[in-house]
Amino acid sequence: MSSFGFAQPWLFAALLLIPAAMAWRRRRGRTPVWLVPYAAAWTARGRGGASLPLRVVALYAAMALLTVAAARPQRTDQREAVVSRGHDLMLAVDLSTSMLAEDYRGPNGPINRLEAIRPVIRRFITQRPNDRIGVVVFAARAYTLAPLTTDHDWLDRQVAAIRIGMLEDGTAIGDGLGIALTGLEAARPEEGEASAGQFVVLLTDGANTSGTLTPPQTTAIARYRKVPVYTVGAGRDGMVPFPVFDDAGRRTGTRQFPSSLDVEALKTMAAETGGRFLPAGDVKALEAAFRSIDGARKTEFRVRTRRVTTELFPWALGPALLLLVLAAPVWGALAGRVPRLAPP
Repeated sequence: MSSFGFAQPWLFAALLLIPAAMAWRRRRGRTPVWLVPYAAAWTARGRGGASLPLRVVALYAAMALLTVAAARPQRTDQREAVVSRGHDLMLAVDLSTSMLAEDYRGPNGPINRLEAIRPVIRRFITQRPNDRIGVVVFAARAYTLAPLTTDHDWLDRQVAAIRIGMLEDGTAIGDGLGIALTGLEAARPEEGEASAGQFVVLLTDGANTSGTLTPPQTTAIARYRKVPVYTVGAGRDGMVPFPVFDDAGRRTGTRQFPSSLDVEALKTMAAETGGRFLPAGDVKALEAAFRSIDGARKTEFRVRTRRVTTELFPWALGPALLLLVLAAPVWGALAGRVPRLAPP
């Protein structure tokens, strides 16, 4: 959507009076005038020179264009604010050291839990173009990796870059959910509006061992705000293969370590908030859960509009200066067409 206007409309109106006053005084006949050096050049018709009417027209046109340029004409291009319908979804991803356990198998052999979950996350992002998605990562503490955004290409690159060990070790499930809920709360269209269309997907492989908030506390907050929490449990209980590294960070082998997934806690979080508990390796169940999300009422959010202003005064200023040069006596003097005044 484009619009046209003046940055200084009052100046435009005031300067328009100048050409009008000049024309009015010219029609009055004999009136007191200013003495202008080389005034004869304005009335003389030199060889190949412009006649009086042409010079006067050029002068008036230049004055009009200068008036327009001084008022700073502008063209404003603005996109209409489009109301979009979609979901606001926060992903809370566990990056604790236990996610290194290699109890999943990939095309080339065993893979750890993060590598098993990462394709699910990336597929989830790329298949939901109309949703705003954000990501929270947590271990001993929770951090916002990406706020809610529709730039899914950028978000996919952020998810591809996350690594186990980038955060202090621990499992702060409560803090991870709390940060995710905070991101959703900040994105509500209006204060006090229901949270329809807002969801959290929590991916973890263990029990809460650190952090400020406990899972029951954040579950109560999610229930109060009517935000469903879909919990995804990675791995399994019992002894699992775990890579061993030396002091230089080089992998030296694999050992069996105990694993404890608090399935009951994850099921409780999901049940009390209206979500679902899903095992990470069950792709069909995961897809079924996201289909159930599509059946929920979607939220509305406005895409921020952008306004671009283009200055148009150069288009008037350039021709005005050219017309002034053509109309001025100096042009005649430079061309040798101004009569020389005899000395007294």
